[in-house]
Amino acid sequence: MNTKYRNLLFDADQTLIDFEKDMPLAFQYMYEQSGLAKQKPYSAEILRLYNDCNESWWRRFEQKLCTKAELYRNRFVDFFEVAELTPVSIDFLQDLYVSGIAKTGTPLPGALDMLRALSERYDLCITTNGNPISQPGRLKNSGVTAFMKGCFISDEIGAAKPDKKYFDYVLAHIPGASTENCLVIGDSLSADIKGAQNAGLDSLWYNPNRKANTLPIPPNFEAASYEDIVRILL
Repeated sequence: MNTKYRNLLFDADQTLIDFEKDMPLAFQYMYEQSGLAKQKPYSAEILRLYNDCNESWWRRFEQKLCTKAELYRNRFVDFFEVAELTPVSIDFLQDLYVSGIAKTGTPLPGALDMLRALSERYDLCITTNGNPISQPGRLKNSGVTAFMKGCFISDEIGAAKPDKKYFDYVLAHIPGASTENCLVIGDSLSADIKGAQNAGLDSLWYNPNRKANTLPIPPNFEAASYEDIVRILL
């Protein structure tokens, strides 16, 4: 049993919740309800083009090269161009997407069992860069909130992972939390693990696809499965 930590700070998407399953559902809903499907039918290629644009702008956001508002807008601007679509209202698209994604919340297989086991020993919290309108619904739908003592959404804080200010806020709002007794757990090297290092926190990289570590400093722990996480912490 690991006795150093008291608080586990879990990322949400692709750590506990299946964003790769939920996002296409929300995107297809947005695409068809907005009328874009009248220009070009929805397809796997359309989804791929959007996803490339979306991920590109999220990487810029994590590197502080754009604001969240610029991310939300420019991912669609780029998508219209690469998909050769006549632009429609981006605000309308964003509203439809948020409405669609809020109805999702698919837990990754085994996530709830892991949280149930860890919650008997640790206090668990969610740390996420997700949208504050849609993310609470997704977390509730997934069942993960039943095990959480708190949820910290970046847009409500005014800072986002990997910014040190984000984690400073989180620690200040968890009773008794410190850099010594908190462990960050997430799938993203650039947001979760880099953010933990920026804030002087230990980290556990959830790496089920066994990707190569691209950070100069490795995480404190690495796990390829939920079973690995449980073995490390219990």
